[in-house]
Amino acid sequence: MEIKKFIDKVFIKANEMNLKDFEIYFVSSESQSIKVFNNEVDTFSDSQNMGISFRVKFNNKMGYSYTESLEENDIIPLIETAITNAKIIENDDIIDIYGEIKKYEHIDSFNENLNNVSVQEKIDFLITAEKTALSMDKRVKSVNYCAIGSGASEVIIKNSKGLYLNHKGNSIYAYISVVVQDGESLKNDSAYIVTRDFNTMNPIELSKKAVNKALSKLNSINVDSQNYQIIIKNDTFADLLGAMSGIFSAEAVQKGVSKFKGHLNEIVANENVTIVDNPHLKDGYGSAPFDAEGVPTIEKKLVDKGTLKTFLHNLKTSKKDNIETTGNASKGGYKGTMGISPFNFYLEKGHLSFQELLGKVENGILVTGFSGLHSGLNSISGDFSLATEGFLIKNGQIDKPLNQITLAGNFFDLLKNIQYVGNDLEFNLSAVGSPSILVKNLSVAS
Repeated sequence: MEIKKFIDKVFIKANEMNLKDFEIYFVSSESQSIKVFNNEVDTFSDSQNMGISFRVKFNNKMGYSYTESLEENDIIPLIETAITNAKIIENDDIIDIYGEIKKYEHIDSFNENLNNVSVQEKIDFLITAEKTALSMDKRVKSVNYCAIGSGASEVIIKNSKGLYLNHKGNSIYAYISVVVQDGESLKNDSAYIVTRDFNTMNPIELSKKAVNKALSKLNSINVDSQNYQIIIKNDTFADLLGAMSGIFSAEAVQKGVSKFKGHLNEIVANENVTIVDNPHLKDGYGSAPFDAEGVPTIEKKLVDKGTLKTFLHNLKTSKKDNIETTGNASKGGYKGTMGISPFNFYLEKGHLSFQELLGKVENGILVTGFSGLHSGLNSISGDFSLATEGFLIKNGQIDKPLNQITLAGNFFDLLKNIQYVGNDLEFNLSAVGSPSILVKNLSVAS
């Protein structure tokens, strides 16, 4: 059955059963990925997924159910399962269906032309990228990964309080990883592009970036173990910031697993640190006009010039704190339960160029990559000890590449020790962004 017709029939049946507070949440997604190896297509996948979840408030408890089938005889079981689940819920959390009719920001997240890019065009892109990488320098030994992926999604929310919302988005990315060798020195590195416009993707520039990054790491040296001034490159700090994003969740705060609990309106970072969640960011890959509960999204500064200003809320957590939701409810697809997450989450850029940041360091280290973020970082305490790649900085210039080092410290202390923030804001594939930053000192072990 056509999706909108199915949604309308669920809505009609729920009204016939005299249900007062209910919601229909539909998600569809499609993705395609292609990988080439040695000038040939190595893997190809093309998938589609869709489903509906149904929430209903019954005896003041919220019940959930979902279905992947859109047949008429699935409607009553969908509703009755949600009612049954509501009856057996034991916790006393109050969860509401959102019903305020407000203005929603127009977010243009869908490029129709992206759907017209053919499989052959994507394959040609990858083959060009692979050939370019292999021909750039005799020290390039292999391209161990060369892939392109595209995806599109649609969310529809309709509820008994008058909301009927729809949002579509799509994007495409390309990724290449290369291995280079000079004598006994063997290194690898990668580069990626993510966009909504295939015509702006340049396979040659992508390959050059990956190869140049890898070549720059050859013939690395050891460094003395001590504290150094540290510059963390934009994409690298974005990965660390994303791994720590849960500390801003009101749910984590209320459960006592965020060290920011009890510190609202207190100084938690250097005054040059402003951390933003902006669902309305132009061309942002996480941009959306409403959250998973249908609440209009808003831009908010979580940390404003070093001061903690707000947490991220959904309706449940905001009710507990007796404040308005920030519109950050999230669902991991139609099967997921309601959680909290940011949209476009980033450290606001400063005024210094990357070269100006380098110029402020006489003897330090440029950090260009972390390994083991999920094993070497404690997201509750903020303590980290991470395998790290980087370069020695001497007299304001990038000097020699370093053998793997270990960078140790505490994320909460790091925020307070950010001396300067660059202007080279860059986002990773998870819609988390950062400029490069200069940190007063961190412990480095060779």
